[in-house]
Amino acid sequence: MIESEVFKVLEEKILEIQNRKNKVVRVGINGIEGTGKTVFCNNLILFLRKNGLDAIHVSIEGYHNTKELRYKQGRNSAKGYYEDGYCEIEFIEKVLKSCQSENPKYVEAIHNLETDEILKLQPRNITNKSIIVTDGAYLFKDVYSDFWDLKIYLKTDFLTASIRRINRDLIQLGGLKSTKEKYDNRYHLASKMYNEENNPMEKADVIIDNTNLEDLVIVKE
Repeated sequence: MIESEVFKVLEEKILEIQNRKNKVVRVGINGIEGTGKTVFCNNLILFLRKNGLDAIHVSIEGYHNTKELRYKQGRNSAKGYYEDGYCEIEFIEKVLKSCQSENPKYVEAIHNLETDEILKLQPRNITNKSIIVTDGAYLFKDVYSDFWDLKIYLKTDFLTASIRRINRDLIQLGGLKSTKEKYDNRYHLASKMYNEENNPMEKADVIIDNTNLEDLVIVKE
């Protein structure tokens, strides 16, 4: 299927949830590192906005822990990346729960990844017709399980994901060899830990095979 056809299916599901609950719809997009979550998320949001819906991207990247906490198990620890990368409770409280309140709102970010600065941003007010969309590698952990209204899993094999991510991060991570080592020994090892512990495909409401970006396949809906 072409991307727009897949997005139409997702839009129908989001509208059904919106009509049923009459509160902000919370959409989580999950998949292993390098599967294309952020691009998919941004394109879905653009599609929804073009159809007149108030879709908002709240990135989990704004909820990283500080370096002190992220690296406490070692700078290159896969276990540390999986367990300590994000401030999960604050994301739940300041985004997933606060957007369901009588006066819905959310805090865009609590941390600047580049500077390691703690942010003190004011909450943004939204309406019950808003749709919050978040992409991230570990969004279907048990700690989040009560808070997503629609869980979307992007399925891609590790080799394809590695090629995509290595090409993207080649310069930033210091060349082909160091980038490949980083993905094999940290990011993808962490994803394997996450998959074994949480079985995210079992938890997903929708599974989309996006191995071929030109021909997406809805595996489960």
